[in-house]
Amino acid sequence: MEASRHRTQAKNKATTAVPRTAGLPPKEPGTVQFRTVDLSGKKRQAERIRQDEDMAARQREMKELQITTMLAGWSDTLDERSHAKRMKRYSDTKKEEMGLAAKELSALRKVQMQELYDRESEQYKEELEQLGTTFYRERI
Repeated sequence: MEASRHRTQAKNKATTAVPRTAGLPPKEPGTVQFRTVDLSGKKRQAERIRQDEDMAARQREMKELQITTMLAGWSDTLDERSHAKRMKRYSDTKKEEMGLAAKELSALRKVQMQELYDRESEQYKEELEQLGTTFYRERI
């Protein structure tokens, strides 16, 4: 019974006693100091630290991916919006230029028609003078 209890205590206590005599003098003469080293606990602790570091690295990577995805989405929508704005601005500019070109063409035609009327009027005057007649102009 005593042996099984001793084994149970040894299983529950996963530490071993290691004498601390590695070049260190004992505190009191004639005494041996012991320190307990939990080998399985250190392994578990090291494994847990490694897992935590891996998890932290994955979380950093996920955060970087989320930021990259967000920036890519923002860039895409920005490109779409700026393209739409650029096309609208181009269309408005084109309409304005077409309107100005129509006004300029109208003014040019008006000047050309006036010149044509003046030339034809001079031509009629000359023909009428050759015939000995003239236009009757009533001044108001």
